Amino acid sequence: MATLLLIRHGIAEDPRPGLRDADRALTEEGWRKTRAAMRGLAALGHAPTRGFSSPYRRAMETMACLQEAIGGFPMETTLGLVPEGRPAQADLWLRGLAAEAPEGVLALVSHQPFLGELIFHLTGRGLEVKKASCTVIRWEAGAWRFERQYQPAELRG
Repeated sequence: MATLLLIRHGIAEDPRPGLRDADRALTEEGWRKTRAAMRGLAALGHAPTRGFSSPYRRAMETMACLQEAIGGFPMETTLGLVPEGRPAQADLWLRGLAAEAPEGVLALVSHQPFLGELIFHLTGRGLEVKKASCTVIRWEAGAWRFERQYQPAELRG
């Protein structure tokens, strides 16, 4: 069965005039906590076979933390994972990926409100999605099944 690791980016710079939302970077604290959370995810045995990230800087930096913790795996950016992404469209895309790699582990790094909406669309669960958290969902018998959500503090141990 295919597994999704839905990861929200780490703590990023606050919005400010002259800084595009897409260009907001992880803060020093964001780098530190996100690296620790991604090492914790790796220690729990969650190793992506493929990764997809929003093209926004903070999401790509979070993906870099995951790749650092796990080791290299193929990764690409996709506009479908931006904050205003469309859950129904993402569901169709993810079903295709699950069919291509039925035993794959796909890491998706994205934002709110998209991740919360996607989790609800896929599983019917309304969850709080904290920065540097990971929600695990599995494709099983033709449906998405919620497995668990790791809070950032428990990943950092």
